[in-house]
Amino acid sequence: MSINTMTVTGNAGANAELRYTQQGTAIGDFNLPVKQGYGDNQKTSWVKCILWGKVAEGYAPNIKKGDLVVVSGEFYVEEWRKDGATFTRPCLRVSQIQLTKKLDTQAQQQLQAQEEPLEDDIPF
Repeated sequence: MSINTMTVTGNAGANAELRYTQQGTAIGDFNLPVKQGYGDNQKTSWVKCILWGKVAEGYAPNIKKGDLVVVSGEFYVEEWRKDGATFTRPCLRVSQIQLTKKLDTQAQQQLQAQEEPLEDDIPF
């Protein structure tokens, strides 16, 4: 477990997307708004939340725009270059997730059963 842990609560900005690596590992992602400050000084930043493996397969199809989600995990900053410019984006490698929308009991039990510890060797 990483010492670098962050917990974020927010409403999903869009439906989560699910895709697969060439090796067949599931990757899900969605964005959450993080607000800081207050009044006229309030600012919203968007954090990209990334799910892996069975957790991604179980949760990504169930995260819809506007759903209230609580996530915890390792914070990092993704950096890339395009057309000579450098871009960055705050990201969270999710290790724990809670959907606060109402799911039927069977669906919630299936999602919880699919949660597994994250492997340290998963590339970013």
